[in-house]
This record gives sequence, structure tokens and C-alpha cells, in this order.
Amino acid sequence: MSPFSVYLSELRIRHGLRQTKLAALLGYEQGYISALELGTKSPSNEEFLARLIQAFKMTSQEQAELALAVKQSQLRYTLPRDIPPDAFRFFSEVYEKIDRLAKPQWEALRAIASIDIPQQEECPVPVNTKETEVPM
Repeated sequence: MSPFSVYLSELRIRHGLRQTKLAALLGYEQGYISALELGTKSPSNEEFLARLIQAFKMTSQEQAELALAVKQSQLRYTLPRDIPPDAFRFFSEVYEKIDRLAKPQWEALRAIASIDIPQQEECPVPVNTKETEVPM
């Protein structure tokens, strides 16, 4: 299940609604709500999201949570064209193994991804240099 699937299901349950009632409230078929909650359909429909926000009178905080869940639930990603070849190789390798990664591996990758890297053009200090004494 995607983060959006979990979010939608929890939102519906928190408001005490069955899928059929939510579907009627939003003007969609119950099967569509079910597919969203199971993750077999993506929340790419902006009209659906707008109706969801309006029906639940979502606060700005709830709307931000919804937007994050939608963003984290993308099924396709496009790599920037100007990344180095090693980055392409890395993402290709992760993609090939994505369905076999264990929880500790996910946690390690997430820890790496959460590192905040300041934007800079070049490393200001040369890497792997030794200080040498210069005779005077």
C-alpha cells in the first residue's frame, strides 16, 4: 500500500465512513475508493483531491499531509538528465532490487536520503591531500 492509500483509509475511518458513503459524498464509485485504498490506482486526479479537501473541510496542515502522501505515492520518477552516469547506475540497481529489499536496507537507504547536503559547486578543500612539511 502507498502512503496515500494508508492516508485515505485512515481519514475515512477517522470520520466513521464506509467506502460506499465516502464514494457517494465525493461523487465517485465505491470501486474507485477501494482501488485507491488498495493502491491499485494512483491519486493523480486533481478533482478527486479537491473534492476530498472540501468534503472533510481539511485544514492547511491536513492539506499539507495529503499533498505529501500524494507526492510519496508516485509510481514513476524521472531522473534529471544532467546527473552523473554513476547516479543512473545506482538508481537502476535500486530499481532492479526494489521488491527484494529488507526493512534494514530500506532504513539504511532512507537514512542516506535524509542527509541534508548543502548546495555547492566544488569542494572548497581538496580531498585526500596530505600536509607535507616544506623545508625553509
